[in-house]
Amino acid sequence: MRRVEWIFFALGAALFVVLLDRIGWGEVLGRLEEVGWSFLVVLGVSGGRYLARTLAWRYAFAAERELPSFGEMFRARLAGQSIGYLTFAGPLLSEPTKAALLRQQLPLGVGLGSAVLEAGAYTATSLLVMVAGLVPALLYVAMEERVRRLGWIMVGLFVLLWAVGRVLLRRRVRVIAGLLSALERTPLRRWVERRRQPLESAEAQLLEFYAAHRQRFRWMFFWDVVSQGLGLLETYIILWAMGLRLGGVEVLMVEALSKVLSALFFYVPGRIGTDEAGQAVVFGELLGYGPAWGVSLALVRRLRAIVWTAVGLVYLARYAVRGRSSNG
Repeated sequence: MRRVEWIFFALGAALFVVLLDRIGWGEVLGRLEEVGWSFLVVLGVSGGRYLARTLAWRYAFAAERELPSFGEMFRARLAGQSIGYLTFAGPLLSEPTKAALLRQQLPLGVGLGSAVLEAGAYTATSLLVMVAGLVPALLYVAMEERVRRLGWIMVGLFVLLWAVGRVLLRRRVRVIAGLLSALERTPLRRWVERRRQPLESAEAQLLEFYAAHRQRFRWMFFWDVVSQGLGLLETYIILWAMGLRLGGVEVLMVEALSKVLSALFFYVPGRIGTDEAGQAVVFGELLGYGPAWGVSLALVRRLRAIVWTAVGLVYLARYAVRGRSSNG
């Protein structure tokens, strides 16, 4: 990691330790012990999310194109996700990593375009979850009026972003190409020159795909919605295993607020400390169940993420060994 990443990581780790010290290590560890063997169910459900997103990714290609095997794409997804989880750049590295790992079976531009297309569809479904969860939270949860106003502004921005995105897709407006042209007249010119071709290729592929393959786009969107549904199920199972029974609307609120926090603190490697602090606020200040529930939920999710990240790093190492062998 670069120096700035280490700084954010250290600040997050310090926040994590202070938070656990204030809440009480014993109370949080007790919640984690309650999960027990249910953690295997959590791993299974989260694995289902990766499978659903891999299916969505496969629909991001034209029907006539010969694709890598499902297993190969699943492994590339896990490897890319592990890079995204551990680094400051997050998604900016995750999608190119997936494309690079499949470059022997797919042209790099095609692989990157499909990965960006699926990531865009997943982001759109995340916006739906955030709006669906934030609206009841803002209507029924007690909070400061300024916080409520900020929440409604965020909902408005999410809806606007969704609507603008749909219009840009339908009219095939090349936003990235225009942005890169504008950046060429700034000190970032050299950065733009190195990345213009793959970025513009990915954008062109996205717009052409949406225009020519609407049915496949809908299936891709469907499988990303399934992935979101499994995320809600995962939250419910974790809390149920710890002894907290939430209704469907409350689970939706928790998931929506979790996604907002993830977006706000994407630059912290692994979002260490920020996820726990955010969930402590959600469960302690907003829902009124107590911060220990939120911290415990965040920790179980972190353990799950660490397991899948380790699996992804194993696959990444295998790709690296295979690449050296083929070059040798």
